[in-house]
Amino acid sequence: MKEYIATALGAGIVGFLPFLNLNPQPNTPAGSPSPAPIPRLQKPPVIQLQQSTKPTKRHRIQVQVISLNDLKIAEGSDVVAGQIISDRTEERQSLEAERKQIENSIQQLSIPTSKLAELPEPNFAIEEAAIQQIKDELQLMEAHSVAPAPETSFRFKDETLRKLLEAKQLEERAEAITAEANNRTKLAESKARLVGQLNSAIAALNKAKSNYQHQQYEHSLNLVRQQSEMQRQQYQIASLVGQKQEIEGKLREITQIKSPVAGKVRRIKNLGQKDRQINLEVVIDVQ
Repeated sequence: MKEYIATALGAGIVGFLPFLNLNPQPNTPAGSPSPAPIPRLQKPPVIQLQQSTKPTKRHRIQVQVISLNDLKIAEGSDVVAGQIISDRTEERQSLEAERKQIENSIQQLSIPTSKLAELPEPNFAIEEAAIQQIKDELQLMEAHSVAPAPETSFRFKDETLRKLLEAKQLEERAEAITAEANNRTKLAESKARLVGQLNSAIAALNKAKSNYQHQQYEHSLNLVRQQSEMQRQQYQIASLVGQKQEIEGKLREITQIKSPVAGKVRRIKNLGQKDRQINLEVVIDVQ
């Protein structure tokens, strides 16, 4: 506010001077002393008004920004209490997008993987049944093997009869031996065929057992791989959770700076820069 102070006393005197009787007295006798000279009127003093100024109150605010675009005011602009002075919008949006990407990655890694199925119990019933069947056939074949015919001898007193009957007997004997030999050959061939089948059946059983052992080995390797993959995923999730917490900490540090007072921005001073952070001082003339 402005005050005007007037010198009232001086004005009163100037106004009062015209009413004073300062003229010389008429009929002054000769030889009388001369009256004192009438003083000349001076110009009225100039009334000076003094302006009383109240010192302006200033408010200083320090802000940190990454880009000058984060500053929402300019020198000479008017501000009201609660108006946003700075807001690191670009940095906030970038951090929020990074946090969203990390959350998506955590969600994908958290999907449970399908559990590896256990191997079924080994079953070699078919191979074992084939082996047992061949063994049974071999045993049956051994039981029905042709026994050699006993040798018989006949002696007749009559020389002619003896010669006739012995020749016939020899011929029958030869035929029996031939038939026996043929039967033994067939039996040996059949036996050899069964032995071959038995060996093949045993080999099939051994192969089935070997395949199952290989399946067990592969299954154990798959279990190890699955456990390693699960541990790797858990490590990745823990790392991503740490990154997310770090980003959320940075987001908490990014706050909107609002003016606590109303007034006009007098000056924005650059206090220096550290890394990417620009330090500014905003001076507001408080209204």
